Amino acid sequence: MMRNNIFRYSMGGLILLGLAFYAFTWQLREGSTAIRLRLGKAVEVVEAPGLHSKLPWPIDQIVVLDARKRVLKTRHTEMLTRDKKNVILLSYVVWRISDPLLFYQSVGNVEAGDSKLDGLVTNAKISVLGGYDLSALVSTNGDDLMTEEIESAILNAVSKNASEKYGVQIEEVGFERLSLPESNTRFVFDQMRAERKQYAARYRAEGEREAQSIRSNTMLEVAKIRAEASEKAAQIRGDAEAEAARIYAKAHSIDPSFYRFTRSLDSLTKVLNRRSQIVLRTDTPPFQLLEEQ
Repeated sequence: MMRNNIFRYSMGGLILLGLAFYAFTWQLREGSTAIRLRLGKAVEVVEAPGLHSKLPWPIDQIVVLDARKRVLKTRHTEMLTRDKKNVILLSYVVWRISDPLLFYQSVGNVEAGDSKLDGLVTNAKISVLGGYDLSALVSTNGDDLMTEEIESAILNAVSKNASEKYGVQIEEVGFERLSLPESNTRFVFDQMRAERKQYAARYRAEGEREAQSIRSNTMLEVAKIRAEASEKAAQIRGDAEAEAARIYAKAHSIDPSFYRFTRSLDSLTKVLNRRSQIVLRTDTPPFQLLEEQ
């Protein structure tokens, strides 16, 4: 009987100790931050993970907030560019809680924080895009695109307000998708075609200049080759004529009368053919050979 009483008292003491431990302590996980409220008033901001003490409910209440980075995808909103073109820009925002107490007092929870930041970023996009043309978002010319500059401008426009009003740190703002109304789509395609035509005209002009340069160089090379060939041919003809003259001179020196005879025959061969009809004196060279024959 005594053992049973001791066991019951021990179990009761352990249960009471467990209830007291549960009532007077709480645990914060890694990546979270908490605000301890006493009778509804914030008395402490806890950021270190681990076991912490508190007074039992309803005296103390613990509000736990997720302190990790979150990604918000903004809603589709139609806005106007500087050149009066409507665009529908879907963007994303990376944010985290930087001031838990201010965030809890002004926003309440992370879901409400997404809604607040959505409106803040949307207003910033409308304001910033009003200072840029559509070509800064959509263009075939890389020099015209200014997406990074626009993203930085939106980030700068929302960072200060988000920090001062909501206790939120905006880490990054980026574009996820760009949609265009049908009328703007046609305009963009027409603009892209015009840009492509400009590129094509430029490339054709550059190709024509290159072709003209190649043709000029080729003609110069051909003229050079022809000149060298003509010079070589003239040299060969000169050498041949000199050799022929040497042979003629040698033949004349050996037998002058025979040389004159053969030369006269050559002249007659060149002047006359089978159908030639001429009337000339036969006592003059080389026609005297006809009479002699």
